[in-house]
Amino acid sequence: MEHSPENIAPSSEGTGAKAPRSAGRPRSEGARRAVLDAAYAILVETGLGKFSIEAVALRSGVARTTIYRWWPSKGLLAIESFLEAFRPQLAYAETGDAAADFRAFVRSLAHALSGPAGRIAASVVAQAQSDPETRQMFLETVSKPLRHESSQLLARGIKGGELRADLDVPLVLDAAVGAVYLRLLLGQPLDASWSHALSDTVLRGCLAGRNLPFNPSKPLRHRTSSG
Repeated sequence: MEHSPENIAPSSEGTGAKAPRSAGRPRSEGARRAVLDAAYAILVETGLGKFSIEAVALRSGVARTTIYRWWPSKGLLAIESFLEAFRPQLAYAETGDAAADFRAFVRSLAHALSGPAGRIAASVVAQAQSDPETRQMFLETVSKPLRHESSQLLARGIKGGELRADLDVPLVLDAAVGAVYLRLLLGQPLDASWSHALSDTVLRGCLAGRNLPFNPSKPLRHRTSSG
């Protein structure tokens, strides 16, 4: 079942770091689950802007003071509940085929953000434009771990000789991940045919020995959408 994200400490994924625990009695797993479920449901319904600890307490049946003891801010609770739903959907395969692994990653990212998790991510990114704390939290808990894992995927392809030795990995991720987020924020479809076309387009400049020049008269074919 998908859950809301927001109390994941920076880079809990990819670096081995764990979210800090507040002092006090250990968490009850049942109560923790109820809080995360309630938080995720509220985020899907209202986005981050109208999200509150009070609403989570009312829906989960867990005392507000208890929630604050476990998650000192609503942002931390929101991000943890989001991440619990979002991260398991991302594919960081190691099949020995770097191109196939990259396609699977891009497809999984687009698919994950095409559902409820995407609506939450869009609301977080929107609020981050005017809220430095939210922006930093998103970068540390969502963006950096995602880029770390996906950069390792590309690094394996470089090491294996399938991808160019001079590949600019951060730029490749800017192109692929940035395109997904752009369509998300513009409300455009993140369907499988589009994500496949995106990954193929990016890979054209990544594959060793096949650095094909861009030919605007022969674009990769994919389904377009209005908007």
